[in-house]
Amino acid sequence: MNSPLPSIATQLALGLAVGILAGAWHFLSLRWNWPLFASGKAMPAMALQLARFALTGALFLMLAHVGALGLLAGMMGFLLVRAVAVRRHGGGR
Repeated sequence: MNSPLPSIATQLALGLAVGILAGAWHFLSLRWNWPLFASGKAMPAMALQLARFALTGALFLMLAHVGALGLLAGMMGFLLVRAVAVRRHGGGR
C-alpha cells in the first residue's frame, strides 16, 4: 500500500536539513581522507572514501522516498555546503 507524501513544506525542510548534514559530513571528512592518501595508507583511505560515498548515497536514497522536492532540496543543501567548503578551503586560488 502506498502512503501519501509529506507536505511540500515538510519535504523541503527535511530535504534541506538532510542535504546540509550530508554535505557537511561528506566535505569535512576530506580533512581525514586526504592525509591518508598522501601518507600512502591506501586501504584506510579507500575505506573512508567508500564510507563517505555510501552514507551520502544512502541519505539521498532516503530523501528520494520522501519525495522529489525533498530530494531536490537535499541536493541544494549539499551543493550549498560544497560551495562554502570550496570557498573556505582554497578552491580556485
